[in-house]
Amino acid sequence: MDLTSPLRSLIPSLDSSVLEVLARSEHPQSASAIWRASSRGTRAGQLPVLNRLVEHGIVRALPAAVGHLYALNREHLLADAVLSAASARGRLMQRLGEHVQRMSPPPMHAFVFGSFARGVADQRSDIDLVLIVAQGVDPRSDAWVAQIDALSQSTVRWTGNDLQPLSYTANALADLISADEPIVQHWRDDGVRLVGDEPATLLERGSMG
Repeated sequence: MDLTSPLRSLIPSLDSSVLEVLARSEHPQSASAIWRASSRGTRAGQLPVLNRLVEHGIVRALPAAVGHLYALNREHLLADAVLSAASARGRLMQRLGEHVQRMSPPPMHAFVFGSFARGVADQRSDIDLVLIVAQGVDPRSDAWVAQIDALSQSTVRWTGNDLQPLSYTANALADLISADEPIVQHWRDDGVRLVGDEPATLLERGSMG
């Protein structure tokens, strides 16, 4: 799916861009505010979209001093579908975190990085995941690899996107930090926590207390 704009996977037109903005807001928005907050289209191009969505009842048009303010009609029978699709990124993060915590043994820390973490991933993007395990865990063992494979398969079923997992022991991570490996800086810059410490805190510390 489009990991930045999940609703676009269902609605590839400008409708998805408008609906995503309205799904994020509890308050009516002007056409100009919707355009500024959206990822695609022009204000002029979005106006017919708003009019069509108002006609179908999924968006409400409220009279304002100049023109109208627009709001998602959350009582509409299709509103739940819009809200569910628009929140898919957050629900994916939650699922990944829950699955990671069910691994045996559970990782001490886990975070995503790369284009998904930065919010610029699309339907062709991989989901980059780092797992930090205790020193007694062998990330190359058959048992651990089997769990990683299961998580990767689940991620494809959830999203259609491939998972790119990296597993390190606590000491191996400390060695990467000490060696100032370039990938560590990428993790610091855009890592987003799933389990354990925030990546910036974890990676600055240089040890796994």
